[in-house]
Amino acid sequence: MDKFMLIILAVVIVLIIRQLIPKKVDLDMKETDIGQTGLKKLKEIDINHVAEHTLLHCLNRMGEAGLRVNATSLRFGAYLADPQKLAYTKGYSGFGGIPGYIQLMIYPNDYNIPRIPAIVAHELHHNIRFSYFDWDHGNVSVGDYIIIEGLADSFASTLYGENRLGSWATSYDVEDLLYSIEVIRQALEVKGFAEVSSYMFGDEIAREQGYPPVVLSYAAGYAVGYYTVQQFLKNSGVSIYEATRMTTAEIIDGSRVF
Repeated sequence: MDKFMLIILAVVIVLIIRQLIPKKVDLDMKETDIGQTGLKKLKEIDINHVAEHTLLHCLNRMGEAGLRVNATSLRFGAYLADPQKLAYTKGYSGFGGIPGYIQLMIYPNDYNIPRIPAIVAHELHHNIRFSYFDWDHGNVSVGDYIIIEGLADSFASTLYGENRLGSWATSYDVEDLLYSIEVIRQALEVKGFAEVSSYMFGDEIAREQGYPPVVLSYAAGYAVGYYTVQQFLKNSGVSIYEATRMTTAEIIDGSRVF
């Protein structure tokens, strides 16, 4: 733990353009009333303390399992987002794709405030996973991406409970989940971030971003990824910590989902 310096950045309104969020989520600087309300709520819940406590807890658990972030420091930033632009995800999202950096984009509300620790844990897991496996943005496959996200949500659910996960992982009914599995089964080897995004985010966002629709509901890839990893953990008996260092192929094969 002493190898990591947690630098909790101030909560600010900033322009956020991130490739792994399918659209801009920044809050317009003209929206001062909305911004002040959001900032007040983040101050009330003491977002800096929540983030620091969560990160320390997650790092301790990972450290006990012999896992670490391949970085000399860990920087966390919480950024105020536009609630309308993040309506799909109920006002929050995150990024943890670069070891040493974690971002939380949020407009706080009754749904997402209790789920902040889980999404921070989710993004930290990306930091850990990418410390052992290279992230090749242009060559990522659908199979890789569903496992990356499924592992992150499984780590979050291990620490904070499945009921604290975002709706992208657990809101699917059985019929839609089984249908999505069949569509993704045919696309596991599809590569390229734009192509893969259609399967991860679903048709509505694909159309907005100019990706080819593949007849999937919102966040289908996330739901299938979480289900796949959960089935793998159940079948294999290994822990989420052990699974973190296993390959995509090992997890997909062991899940027996496809």
